[in-house]
Parts: sequence; C-alpha cells; structure tokens
Amino acid sequence: MTARSVIVTGGASGLGKIMSGYFASLGDTVTVLDIDAANGPAVAAELSARAARAETNGASVGGVRFRECDIASWAQQKAAFRAVYEEVGRVDVVVANAGVAEGGRSWVVPPAPMKGAEGVGLLDELDEPGLKVLDVNLTGNVYSVKLALHYMQRNAPDARTGLRGSILCTASNVGLYPFSPAPLYAASKHAIVGLVRSLGPVYGAAAHRDPDQRTRARCVRNMTVTPPSTLIAGVEKLMNDTSLNGQVAEIHGQSVTLRPPHEVVDADSRRNLDEFSRFGYGL
Repeated sequence: MTARSVIVTGGASGLGKIMSGYFASLGDTVTVLDIDAANGPAVAAELSARAARAETNGASVGGVRFRECDIASWAQQKAAFRAVYEEVGRVDVVVANAGVAEGGRSWVVPPAPMKGAEGVGLLDELDEPGLKVLDVNLTGNVYSVKLALHYMQRNAPDARTGLRGSILCTASNVGLYPFSPAPLYAASKHAIVGLVRSLGPVYGAAAHRDPDQRTRARCVRNMTVTPPSTLIAGVEKLMNDTSLNGQVAEIHGQSVTLRPPHEVVDADSRRNLDEFSRFGYGL
C-alpha cells in the first residue's frame, strides 16, 4: 500500500496518540496537530521510533511530525493544513479527534443566586456560560472536515474505491446518550454524530465513537475500559469498508457495533426530509 499523508488533530495524547501510532505503523506520514507544544514533539519522536522498531517485511516506516495548532482557530488550522500539503504534497486521511471536557462545575448547576433589594436575582452577577467545549469539539472539528474536503478534492480517485480520501471524526458515547453532568460536552458530541450522518451520503464521511477511557484509578475501578485494540479495529472497519460511509460505530469492550440513526417516525416526515434534500435546503 502506498504511504498516505495523515493528519490527526489532538494527536499528542489519548485516543489521538493511539491512532497516530497506528497509522505510522502502516508506513503513513502522520502530522499531529495539537495545542500541547510542551509534549507534542516528544510524542511524535516516540511514535516515529516505535513505528521504526515495528518495521517488518521491508515495509516503509511511517514518520510522525508535530505541529502546534489551536483547533478552535480557523486561521491556525488553515495554516497547518496548508503547511502539510506544501511539505508532504497531499492529504489522504484526516482524523478530526481533538476535544476537551466541560471541566469543573457544569453551568446547569449554578451557584446560589445573589438577591437584590426586592429578592430578584441580579443579572449583572449572572456569568456567561463558557463555550470552549463547543469551540473545540464542534467548531474546531467542523474546520477540520472542511479543510480535509478542500485538500482531498485535489487527489485522484482511488482505483479500487473511487474515493479521494478518508475522514474519521471522534465522538463519544454521550453523543448517543444523555449525560446530565456535562450537557454542553454531550451536545458537542451529539453534533458530531449528526454532522457525520448528514455529510456521509454526500461526501462519504465516517465516524467512530470515543470509548471514553479514563486514566485515573478512582474513575475506572468500577468501569469497563475499552482497550486500544478495539479502537483500532473500529478504525480499520470504517477505513476499509466503503459501504460504511457516513456510519457511526460504537466501540465498546471487544466489540465494534454499528449504530444506525433513528427510523423516521412516519411517511410524511420521510417525504419532507427527502424533499428538503432534493431542494438542497440548508446547503
């Protein structure tokens, strides 16, 4: 297989690091885009060395490069993608993986309200909700998908699949289920699932779900942790089967389960959706 140019956002740690290492092990040239400039270069060097040690049967050795980038910044992502294209010559695979947690106390559980003279809450004391989780998890990943499509359209179609590239988006199990402790995080991940399912029929996008691994012992004591091998199995499944374009795979335990969207409630709703699609509504 010809070595590909792969971009992984948020690839300096966690799931992104696992996937960066996987693509490097296949002989691909991997560029990690991450805000973590303190650890990113060392992670890239580690993954490159690991890929070199794993070389077998004369296969090419994949290299991993690091580039500091705030995924929530259109200007920074645009510059990073352009640099990769100019340096490597193409963009074949983009893993839109970068994400942040809501962190701290959720805005849905506000502090005790301050009361004015007439017992009315003071609006001046009402804090604006922090939206960084949406800026990174949703807006930043939308930027990644748009840039991926821009550069992949320059590729010649693959002789076997007819595709010009592959896009994987990391969502979460809370992109499928309610999660009251972090409603904005859940909203951002639901949005990624909707984005992929909506773009799939047009562009052939595919998404995998973040198995939500936790590293702190107190978090995993009573939880089942999905192993990295299952994550990679899900990536391979989505990458290698073009019939799964636009599908969502739930990665859990030792299994990769496809999660289709809800059935349309009735024939009228189905007809309305089809008509909106035919007219290009919202496009």
